[in-house]
Amino acid sequence: MSTDELNRSTTQVLWSHLPQQPYQWGHHKVTVLGHAPAHPNPLNVPEEWVAPQLRRLIRPFTRPRSVGSEPGFTQLDIVNRGMYELVTVDGVSAERFPNTFHCRECDHFDVTHPGDPVPRCPRGCGQLLQFQWVEMHNCGLLRELAPPRCARDCRAPMQLRNTTQFQVAQWFWSCSRCGRRSETRLQRFCSQCRNGWARVDRVAQTSAHYPQHLTVLNPPDRTTYGTLATTDVRAAAVGQLIGVVKPGLAALSEAASTSVAAGEPEARVKAVAAALNISMDNPLFEQLVAHQRQQTEAAGGWREAVDELELDEDRLEAAGDEALALARARVAEPVTITDLIKFSPTPDLMPTYRRYQELLEKYQLAEVTLLQKLPVAHIVAGFTRLSPTHEQSTRRGPVPTTFNFFHNGRSDKFPMYGRKATTEALLVRIDPRAVISWLADSGVSEDPHVGDTQAAYAWLLRNLPPVSDIFNPPEAPQTAAVLGLVHSMSHRFMKALAVRCGLHIDSLSEYLFPSAAAFLIYANSRNEFTLGGIEHVFRYDLDAALTELDADPRCVFDPPCRRSFGGACATCLYTSEVACERFNTELDRNKLFGTLPPPAGATPVPPAGPAWRAFWKP
Repeated sequence: MSTDELNRSTTQVLWSHLPQQPYQWGHHKVTVLGHAPAHPNPLNVPEEWVAPQLRRLIRPFTRPRSVGSEPGFTQLDIVNRGMYELVTVDGVSAERFPNTFHCRECDHFDVTHPGDPVPRCPRGCGQLLQFQWVEMHNCGLLRELAPPRCARDCRAPMQLRNTTQFQVAQWFWSCSRCGRRSETRLQRFCSQCRNGWARVDRVAQTSAHYPQHLTVLNPPDRTTYGTLATTDVRAAAVGQLIGVVKPGLAALSEAASTSVAAGEPEARVKAVAAALNISMDNPLFEQLVAHQRQQTEAAGGWREAVDELELDEDRLEAAGDEALALARARVAEPVTITDLIKFSPTPDLMPTYRRYQELLEKYQLAEVTLLQKLPVAHIVAGFTRLSPTHEQSTRRGPVPTTFNFFHNGRSDKFPMYGRKATTEALLVRIDPRAVISWLADSGVSEDPHVGDTQAAYAWLLRNLPPVSDIFNPPEAPQTAAVLGLVHSMSHRFMKALAVRCGLHIDSLSEYLFPSAAAFLIYANSRNEFTLGGIEHVFRYDLDAALTELDADPRCVFDPPCRRSFGGACATCLYTSEVACERFNTELDRNKLFGTLPPPAGATPVPPAGPAWRAFWKP
C-alpha cells in the first residue's frame, strides 16, 4: 500500500486526520497513521499572541525530564523560547499502520513494510487481514506488535493464538513449526520511557490520540499584530475591564502604546533621535520630549489604577489574557438588546425585547450580546495518549500523561496545526456585584460592599487568583466558587440554546472568563458556514431560553446527584468533551439553586464545603 493523499477539508483534518493520529481510511476499513505535510503554510495568527494560552495548556504536563539536548529541558521551555510555529493542515497525508497481518484460520502472524502489498497466508488460507492492535502508553508510545522468536530457534513464523478471547492477557505466541508456546507476553514494559507497562489495544479509537487544543477569539493577523505587540497590552485590557481605559480596540491599543513610553520618555526619545541623527541641541529634540511627556501623563492614570490591584507578573498575564480575549470578542459585530429595541423590525417585537431586559435583571445578568461574526482560531498544539488530561486515573492510582509535540521534520520548530473560521456567538456577563454578594452570603468571603460595577471587577481581580489550567481545580476557594458558578451557568445556557437554535449541544462550545464573571457560547460546527441559529434565538426566542435556565432545577438522580455526586452528572449538566472547556469538571447545580437541605428526620451532617446560597433566587 503506497502513501495516500487525503482529500478532506481543513476542519475534518484538524480534528480527525492529524499527523501521528491513527484512523480508518477507505471502504475497506484499513487503519492508517497521519503524516505531516511536506510544505506547511503559516497560519495567519502570530505565535507570540497565543504564548500565554500555550503556557497554561502545557504547564500541568511539565515535569523534570529531558525533551531537548539540554538536561532538564521541558515542554514549557519550547514555548518560552519560541520553538514552535503555527501552520495550516493543508496537504496532510497518511500511510498504512499498523503493518501487521493475521490469519483468522491458522493464526499466522506477519509483519510487512508500509509500501508492501497485503501478504497472503503461506498455508493457503488466502489474503491476510490487517491486525489493528498496537502497543500504547501514556508517554506517547504507539508501536506495532513484534512477534518474538521461538525459544528453540526454529526461525519459523510465529502464530498469535487465542485472539477470539476478549482479554488480551489470554492471547499468546506460539511457533508455527514446533508449536511451542512463547513465554514472551504481548503486554510489555514501555521501551520508550521505561516507566510502566504499555497497553495493547485497538489502534483506531479515541484513546490513541487526544488532540490538545486551544481556542483563540478574534486573533489579530500577522500584519496588524504590531499595534498590539507591547508588554502592556494585557495590563491595558485589565484597565479596560475595571473602567479606566475606554472601550474598543483602538483605545486599548493607544493605552498600551502610551504606557510603553511612560517609564522613560527621555531615554526613548534619545534612542529615536540617535537613529535619525537628531542632536540634543536641535529644537526638534525638545519637541519630541514634550510630546512624549504628554503621552506619559495620559497613560499614567490607567496604569496606576491597574498597579493598585497588586497583581504579580503571572496573575497579570493570566487575567490580562482573559480580559484581552473578552475585549476582542466584544467587537465582532455585536448586537445588544438595546440595539434590538432601537432598531426593532416590527412594533410587535417591542414587548418581547422589553421582557429581555426584565429577565436580565431577574437572573442578575449584566449583558447578553449577540456576536454575529466572531473569528475563532482552533489550534492543536500537540497530543496525548490514553488520557485527555495531564494524568490518567487507574486502579493503582494516577499515572502521569506526557504532552507530545508533533514532529518538526525539516524545520527547527515544532508545528502546531490550526484553522481560522467565523462563527456566531452569545456573550453573557454576570453582574459582578451579584457574584460578590453571592460569595458573601455563601460564607466564602467577607462582603466588601462595593459600590459600582468597575469596583466589583477590581475586587474580583484583586481577590481571585486567575485559573491556571483547565485540568486541576483552583486552589483559592473564591476562584473555585466563581469558576463553578460561571461554568455551571454556561452549561445551562448551552442546553437551553441547543433546544431552540437547531444545533446539537455537541455543536456548541464555550469559552469561560472567570475573572470577569462571563462566558461565551459559540457555534462550533464543523461546516464551513454559519447556520444562524443562535442569532434567531437572540432576536426572537431569548426570553424562552432565559426562562428555561431555572425552570427545572431537578435531576432524575436527585437527591443523590445534588448531595453525593457533586451537583452534576451526565443527565443534568454534563456535555461532551468536545463542547466543554474543562472536561465536565467544576460543575455544581447547588451553586445555582442552593445547597439541598438534608432529608426530613435525618441527622444533620455539616456540609463538606460551603452551604451555597441560590444565585437564582426563587
